[in-house]
Amino acid sequence: MNKILRFTALAAVLTLIFAACERQPTPGGDEGNNDPKERVIVYSVGQTENRQTLKTEGEWDALLDVLCTQAQNGQTVTFYNMSQTTYLQTKGLRGSKAPITFSTTDRDAMKAWMREREKEGLTVVVSYDNGTWSGMAYASAPSENTSVSIIGTWHFVCSVVSHVNQNGQLTGSDLYVPEDGGGSMYFTFSDDGTVTLVFNGMDGTTATDNSTWTLSADGELCSELLPSGGCWNVNWITDNTMILSRAALGTEEGDCLYQLQFERE
Repeated sequence: MNKILRFTALAAVLTLIFAACERQPTPGGDEGNNDPKERVIVYSVGQTENRQTLKTEGEWDALLDVLCTQAQNGQTVTFYNMSQTTYLQTKGLRGSKAPITFSTTDRDAMKAWMREREKEGLTVVVSYDNGTWSGMAYASAPSENTSVSIIGTWHFVCSVVSHVNQNGQLTGSDLYVPEDGGGSMYFTFSDDGTVTLVFNGMDGTTATDNSTWTLSADGELCSELLPSGGCWNVNWITDNTMILSRAALGTEEGDCLYQLQFERE
């Protein structure tokens, strides 16, 4: 009975998260307008993590100035745009996994480079030394910086699925939050390469499953227990937050961009 409960519960949850990429335009949505509207930027300055919702280009420009100044003051600055629908962030997902690097003595050139990498859906790291800003941008965090950080228990907060049609137009997005249905999901990654998923149902039942996890050479987190299995880009990982993403590109319906958000327990 426990085995049946376990797989029935998990299959139902994962099916909800990753339905087929067959979407109608969101009612009332402006599907022909791909201009940026709102950003949710998660960023760290040194060891301090922050999150800001920005509604205008002016607010974004102001935050870029703050981040450049913090780097100039000797801090390492990292940021990522959590709002997949702000831009059609497929270029970074289609491209090489190798990090992109840049250096300049011109503050405006640094800001322009940061803007372009954000448009590509990449995570950006900026530092400053002896008059020169240095930047690195990546689709998935370098594995040497990630493997130890993954170990521990993570609360699965939500998934976001963004839909882009064959004309490159954003047609809508879906948000799935386990707690909205009265349940909760926790993933525990152990240093021996095993992972345990615990699903707490709305009726007080608990289902578990166990498998393995690996981190590929180019920084992708892989486990069959992650929604729909397979490998995911690690866009962001700190002591507090982990954000994973991947894309289904070139389907008959267009592109689907998937994002998973976790908080450390």
